[in-house]
Order: sequence, then structure tokens, then C-alpha cells
Amino acid sequence: MRDEMTRKNLLRRGAMMIPASLCIAGLAHAAGPAAAPLPTQPWRDATQKPEVRADQLLKAMSFEQKVALVSAVDAAEYAPLAPLGVPALTRVDASAGLRGDKGVTAFPVPLALGATFDAALAREYGKAIAVEARGKGWNVILGPTVDVARDGLSGRLTESFGEDPLVNAVLGSEVASGMQGEHVIAMAKHYTVYHTERERLTMNVEVAPRALQEVYNLPFHYLVEKTRIGSLMGSYPKVNGTFMLENAGLLAQIKRHGFNGYMATDFMGGADGIRQFNAGIDSWSLQPFLRKAEGFKDGRIPLGRLNDAARRMLWALFSTGTFDRPVTDTPAAVVTTPEHQALAVRVAESATVLLKNEGNVLPLRRAGQIAVIGPAGKEAVTGVMWSTFVDPGQFATPLEAIAAKAGAAAKVVHAQGSLGDVVLPSISSDGGIFAPPVALVAPDGKPGWRVQYFGTEDFTGAPLAEDTVKEIDIKGKPSTSTPAKWSAKWVTEYTPDKDGPVRLATSVSGAVKVKIDGKAVIDGARSTADGFPGSGPFTYPLHGVAQLEKGRKVRIEVEFSSRGAFTGARIQLGWQPVSLIPDAVALAKKSDVAVVFVNQVTGEEMDRDNYALPADQDALVEAVAAANPNTVVVLNTGGAVRMPWLPRVKGVVQMWYPGAASGTAIANVLFGDAEPGGRLPVSFVADESQGPRPYAGGGTVRYDEGVFVGYRYLQKHGQKPLFPFGYGLSYSSFSVDGLGVRPAQGDTAATVSVRVKNTGSRAGSTVVQVYSGALPALVETPAVKLVGFARVRLPAGGEQVVTIPVERRLLSYWDEKGGKWVTPGGKVSLGVGLNSAEIVQRQEVQLSGAGR
Repeated sequence: MRDEMTRKNLLRRGAMMIPASLCIAGLAHAAGPAAAPLPTQPWRDATQKPEVRADQLLKAMSFEQKVALVSAVDAAEYAPLAPLGVPALTRVDASAGLRGDKGVTAFPVPLALGATFDAALAREYGKAIAVEARGKGWNVILGPTVDVARDGLSGRLTESFGEDPLVNAVLGSEVASGMQGEHVIAMAKHYTVYHTERERLTMNVEVAPRALQEVYNLPFHYLVEKTRIGSLMGSYPKVNGTFMLENAGLLAQIKRHGFNGYMATDFMGGADGIRQFNAGIDSWSLQPFLRKAEGFKDGRIPLGRLNDAARRMLWALFSTGTFDRPVTDTPAAVVTTPEHQALAVRVAESATVLLKNEGNVLPLRRAGQIAVIGPAGKEAVTGVMWSTFVDPGQFATPLEAIAAKAGAAAKVVHAQGSLGDVVLPSISSDGGIFAPPVALVAPDGKPGWRVQYFGTEDFTGAPLAEDTVKEIDIKGKPSTSTPAKWSAKWVTEYTPDKDGPVRLATSVSGAVKVKIDGKAVIDGARSTADGFPGSGPFTYPLHGVAQLEKGRKVRIEVEFSSRGAFTGARIQLGWQPVSLIPDAVALAKKSDVAVVFVNQVTGEEMDRDNYALPADQDALVEAVAAANPNTVVVLNTGGAVRMPWLPRVKGVVQMWYPGAASGTAIANVLFGDAEPGGRLPVSFVADESQGPRPYAGGGTVRYDEGVFVGYRYLQKHGQKPLFPFGYGLSYSSFSVDGLGVRPAQGDTAATVSVRVKNTGSRAGSTVVQVYSGALPALVETPAVKLVGFARVRLPAGGEQVVTIPVERRLLSYWDEKGGKWVTPGGKVSLGVGLNSAEIVQRQEVQLSGAGR
């Protein structure tokens, strides 16, 4: 999950606390060669295999040194290992750059990288992050995240590479290879089946072995096989009744697969540290609360288990070069470079998906008046909150970048239109810095809200207290005498002085319902109202919109319960009494084109309740589209959203969360200085009725869909998404023909070749996608399954023959009874397509049945 900011500070201080007498010559040199091997320390000889060096060092370690290695959290706790040359392991969240640090590059989120379908770009991405990590003194990177996106409403969706196992496997392996090539340990996460934030510390996932092998564990197998990953992080949930961090069967399974590195806990995961270690966890480096070092001394953890764990950690240090290339102990203030900033822009451009372009409304013309509407300024969401958020520093906002790109012949104007996904000032009878007083009248005739506080979470029992308050804004508890679990009800009356929509927003940790004249305007829950320090500037409000009439009094009721609060109870109710939409409409009417930015905050500890854009943003798009026929919508979201306005706009662009490139990249794409190169790594479903059932609470979620996840599920159930997996338009055009499919031997079952031609008038790129049909097997297999892909860049009129190998494993199924992969004998269709719903050519290949 993450290191707390306080722990980062401890790591910095701890590095300074190691006694000078324990320092080894050459230990502090960040990029120099390994120290010459000492006669008594043969493990310093870097010409030997990592396995040999790990065994040599393990034999030289005392019991206390082994315990320190597997249980140390802070740098000072590694001091006993310094005489052996073992560096302190310093950890940083870095799925999209270095969380919590300044002077770094905020890269586009991993889901954006998934939209590039570009393996080479993924390796560059990982390498750049690792270079910056070393410059800041970090040698263990908590990333990449390869959780196959089962649930499109998951708050951490953007931390993975999408809904397809192969895309996660290929891009995750390339990112990790780029990282470990710079002599740091990559800790990929989260093994396994982690797809929801609701009750994530206690929930249970029921999943069949076949789905585990074919879908959720496949990316981890690639990391082991192709990257020799140094470390894996275990996930939070219970899997089939046992906490993943205590699940001996699943931990042994990945180690049997050839994983030689070490398995670490997630922060606050599991329930019993001793049980975790005996099940196969090798490091408590992220679990300060469950460390039980005494378990090694009193025999509850066998010596053999300690030796195995220590050996695995040593292997990771040696195999990645982290032992031989210690990181700096004087972190640089600035580690970002012009090259890394340019890479962020390149990734963002390659990730931007053009979803609709009616009448070639894009690229924008550098002429006339261009209205930019919506949250396109400093309030732009640049990343996913909490563990993956990276401070973007100073960056060009979308509004600034568009204005700079437009040229002298065009005029760029702006109207806010909507504040987007933000907390609003409190509704208060006293008003405040950002809002005038509100004429609230409590039932007792006093100004404000009448409130009852209860000592239960369900409003039962006699009220503990009653009061009249000026606003609803509580952190923790209403008073010191209130129990930790509590609830409250507020009521007031309000008479509007004008007609129109009123925005409401509640910042909440717990459950809340807001009713106006008995009708629920907000009804939902959050486990936390915001993140921890360094995890992003945005919070997680719940939104509602009410249409009010001048002079018509309304009754407002609010119910709150601390139920489900993770970081302590929180309730604040804010509002925006005057709509910003009319001004935006007036500006749109006078403009040649209107570009409407809409946004959405997503992140850790927050799953979305539905696919609707937050607050008044759908209404904004509808109103602007009615006023200007040339309306383009830019989605700055973490995934699919409902688009009730889709038929009435000419253009739709998905920009994801592009980090420091948030303005530059989208401006380049909108004006055609860059190609919108992205293809959807997740299906954009039409609404909540589509896709596998998400977790809705209650303790257990059953993955009844088995291997039919994402686009496979939609195809099987005849559900048509707004835009299918792999979809994306281009400013150019491409043809695909000349399909050739040949059977192969060994681990490659077939090779697919196809001719790709750029038939347009400008250079561009496309993604060749190879899909298999159903296998000739006794078990049900997907009728559409991605088994290969390649990104192709071509000049205008250019063509290229692309050859893509198809792994045998991808044309096989997992036999649950036999516990192995089985390739069925018979013919299977292989096709190339532009997306999962548009296969343009197919050909059959004969499979020779075999098991692995």
C-alpha cells in the first residue's frame, strides 16, 4: 500500500544513525562498482551467481542478523548487517513516480501506460522512475501494480495496466525490468485478487483455481519468469477464507513457479504476524504493527523458515545489483530531468484515447474563438490519490497549454462551468470566508441546524445530547464524551432566494444520507474523507444536485453514522448555491468550438458508487452541447463514465491522469501536434448493469464469472459497452490485411503475421491486437481473448509486416483436477483486430494437445 510519511522521515534519520565503526568502504558510493571481495567475505564477488552469493552470505550471518534482515523497517534497524555489506532497504511507493518526494517527475498513471500498449515505452517508464529513486536514496520500489482490473468502479483501477491479464503481464514485466536494470528491487503488487477498497482489510474473495491461474496470477508469473522480480507484495483480502498474507497454499504456489525473491506484507495487512511468516511471508518490512521477532527466538517460527526468508532477501539484493550498487545517503533535492519530463509527455500523448471525432472536429483549428470550459486550471486532477500520487510540481495546466498552443489567430477564453470533483464550503448560518451566511432555520426557530447525537452507529437508544449548531463540520467526535462509534441526525429549513440548481457535497468518513423534502440527494459511504500526508491534494466527497425554487421552503435532513470509517469519523456538508453553468453556456454560444473538461477523483480507500460524473458535470456538458454544435469533451477520469450526452457532442477524448504532462500533452493532441495514440485498456461500459458484480459489502464476494473478466464477460453476456476494450481512433487511418498464421513448437503455439498500412495523410500509430476464439476444449473458454499485441508507428503511406508470437499458455486452459496447463488438440481461430469487438481477419491454426 504505502510507507507512511513518518516512516520516510525515520528512514532518512535511520541512515544517519548507523555507527561509523560499522561502515564498509565503498558502501556510500551511489553508482560506483562493488567493493573488492574480502578474503573472509566471498559473497562480495559479483562474478558469482546470485544463488551462490546468497548461500555464502547466509552461512556467515548470525541468528540476530538474519532476524534483523527479515524484520527491519527503518534504516537504523539494518545496522547489524552493515559489517556484511548489506545496505539498508529503503522503500518508496513509485508506481507512477516517487510519492512524497519533491523535485521528481510525476508520470502518467499506470492505466495510462496500459493505454499505450507499448512495451518499449513501459521499460523506459520503469527505468526513469528507478533512476530518480536512486537519486533520492530509495532502493526498493513498491511497484509496479499488476492487479487485473475486474471492477471498473475500483478506486485503485488506475494503478494497474487494465482489465486484460496479458497487458498487465507484458507491461508490468517491462516496467519492472526497467526498474531492476538500475539496481533497485522492484516489489510488484498485489499478489493476489485485490480489486476493491470496500472493507479491503477483512473481506473474503471466493475464486476458483482456474481463474487464479489464467487471469489474476498470470501477470505475476510473467514477472517471475521474464523479470526475475526481486520482491512481491501480498494483498489484503482473504482468499477462499484465509488472509492472503497467511495463505500458505497460494504463497507456496508462486514460489514453486520459480519465484526466488521475497514476499512482503502490505501495510496493515493480515491479522497475525507469526502466522504470516510461517505461511511463507519473508519480510515484515511494511508491517510495523505485526512484527513478532520474538517468534524466532521462542520457536514459533522454525529456523528453517527464517533461513529461507533471509536467503530470498539476499537473492533479491544480489540478483538486482542492489547489494553491489548502494544508493546515495545524500538525496538530491531535484532528480527530475528534461528527458524525464519529455518522457512523461510522450507517455501521456501515446495514452490519450480519441473516442469520438464526428466531422473531424479534431484537431482544433488555430483560428476563431476556442472556449475552454470546466476544471482545466490548477484544479486539474493529475494523479490517483494516496499511494500512487506524485507531486507534479509546477506544470502547465490544460488551460495554459491550450492558450499557448492556439497561436495568434485564435482566441482562447475560459468559463469555469463546474468546480468538478471537490469539497465545497460549509452550509452555515454564519457564512464563512468562501460563502455568505445562509438563512437556515432549525425547528426550534433558532438559526442553524438542530442535531441529535447518539452513542450507537444506527441511531438507536436515547440521544446522548441535542443542540442547535451553525454548520455540519465534525472531525472525530462531537465531544470528548462521545463514544468512538456514534451517529447523528441534523435538520433545518431553507427558503431559496432564486430558482436554479444547488450543488451539495459532503466530505465524509462513514455513512451519510442527505434528504431534501424527504428525497435523498446524497446517499453513500466513504471509509475515509481524504488521504494521508503526501498522498495528493484532493479529497473524496460525495455529491448531489437539487433543483430549488425561489421562495419555496425546503426541509433538509442529514443522517450520519461512523460505521465503516477507517481514519476516524468525519462529516462536513458544503454547498454551491449559484450554478456556474449559465455563464459557460453564454460563452459557448459565442465561440467557434467548446472544449469541456470534466474530472473525477479516484484513489485508495475509495471505490466509486456508480459511473456518473460527479456533481453537475453531466448537466454542464448537456448545456454546452445544446449551445454549441462543435463541443468536445475531455475526460480527466480514472476510467469509464456514463455518457448520456454522447450523441450530442462531436468529440470525446480520454486523457486519464497525466501527471506533470497534464496540460502539455492534451494541448498537443487537441491541436494535432501529437497523435492520440491510446487504445482503451479497460472496457468503457454503458452503466452499472454491465460487467462482473462488484463487491457490495457483507464480507464475501464470489468471482462467479470465473475467467470471463472485462471484455470477455461483456461478450459472453451480450452486453454492448459504450466503447470496447482496445478501442481508439486516430488522426490517420490504417488497414490490416495479409493475415498469416503458422503453428509453432515449444512454448510458442503459433505465430501471426499481418501487413499494416497507414492509409492516411499523416504519420500515426495503431495497435495490432491478436485475439483467439474459443478453444476446442471440454471446459468453456472465452470466445474473444487477447493473446498478442504490438504497437506500430508508420509514416503517411507507410506499411509494415508485423509478426507476433502467441504463447502456448495463452492457447491453453488450467486443468483444476490435474493442476496444470492443458493445450487442447484441434483447431482454434486467431484473428487480428482494431479492438475486442472488431476482428477484421481470422484464420485457424491446428493445436497439438499437450500438458505442461
